[in-house]
Amino acid sequence: MRTDIMNIDEALASGALAFFGDKYPESNVRVVTIPDTASSRGFFSKELCGGTHVARTGAIGVFKILREESTAAGVRRIEAISGDRALADYQKSLSTLRAVAGMLNSGEGDVVAALERQFESVRQLEKQLEALKRKAAGSIADELLEDVQLVKEVRFIAAKVDGFGRESLRQLVDSLRQKLGSGVVVLATAEDGKVALITAVTKDLTTRVHAGKVVQELAKFIGGSGGGRPDLAEAGGKDTSGIENALGQVYPLLDRLL
Repeated sequence: MRTDIMNIDEALASGALAFFGDKYPESNVRVVTIPDTASSRGFFSKELCGGTHVARTGAIGVFKILREESTAAGVRRIEAISGDRALADYQKSLSTLRAVAGMLNSGEGDVVAALERQFESVRQLEKQLEALKRKAAGSIADELLEDVQLVKEVRFIAAKVDGFGRESLRQLVDSLRQKLGSGVVVLATAEDGKVALITAVTKDLTTRVHAGKVVQELAKFIGGSGGGRPDLAEAGGKDTSGIENALGQVYPLLDRLL
């Protein structure tokens, strides 16, 4: 590689390339040439450049590409590191790989296969857990049906259930609504410091009781908000201490609406 300093006109006349509309001084521009005796031009590459260059590629040492991205239409940018920094990055990656392999009790070359086995095991456990939750929901539904209350000849259930996420709570609400046949169901649960509140109304009562309006009123007691359809609505809040107050308002609220 050869580096020459010349004025801009001489540089361009010699075949040097200028890129991307960069502005160069009239004199003392840097021209970097990679010779090629087999080429009719006498060089492989000849460019105007103010960046960093090395006399030979071996001086770069370890080279690692970090990312490749688009900077403009038809223009790509590659970001990379080299030398000691690249070596340190490779060593860090190797250390991480070894740590993961140790956790998985596998060889470094078997990490991907070991992770796939772990993921499949987790998926199977999640399926089993969901099945157990559905079974538990059926059992809890039967228990809750024993505590059905009555307001103006309309049956309703208002209860707090523990250990249920939103999806499980929806399934439980649907089960209770079907078993009630006609009535209103209000369920609440607390998970990770947050409250989930769901209200369901059977189709025959939606002209008298709107689930969305009910849940909006109750959400005030758990420091949240909500809404939904006439037959099903949800709310979320952050005040777990307000669950009992919210459930205690179901009877007077229904009494006023019916």
